[in-house]
Amino acid sequence: GVDDYRVLVDNLSGGGRTTAGRQVPFCLFTDPELARVGLSEREARAQGIPYRLAKIPMGEVFRARTISQTRGFLKALVEEKGDRVLGFTAFGPEAGEVMAVVQVAMLAGLPYTALRDAVLTHPTMAEGVGDLFAAVPAG
Repeated sequence: GVDDYRVLVDNLSGGGRTTAGRQVPFCLFTDPELARVGLSEREARAQGIPYRLAKIPMGEVFRARTISQTRGFLKALVEEKGDRVLGFTAFGPEAGEVMAVVQVAMLAGLPYTALRDAVLTHPTMAEGVGDLFAAVPAG
């Protein structure tokens, strides 16, 4: 990707740019797509990080229904005693694009409630993050 190029060029010119300490998203362009950023449930458990889990089937996302592509899900990990988003996974149509919305919010340090309460364009796949974050259990 573009960031790989930036890391390589910087290091070839004597710099020390790395991806350490930065969010590195993952996307597998299958049908449907699989995209993830931040911690997975397994990683959070292995690190002893308590979390709240929200998960909705892709069939609850209005845009997924309108294009008849309802396979998959949206899933988020939110810190147990706070509002910070720890991780996000999307398995469904346009998963990489939806993940980018959550990734930017994570980079900005926004609480999950900002995504839950945002007015996003209707009908879009990204609009589904509002429904997802509305499903976060009380902390």
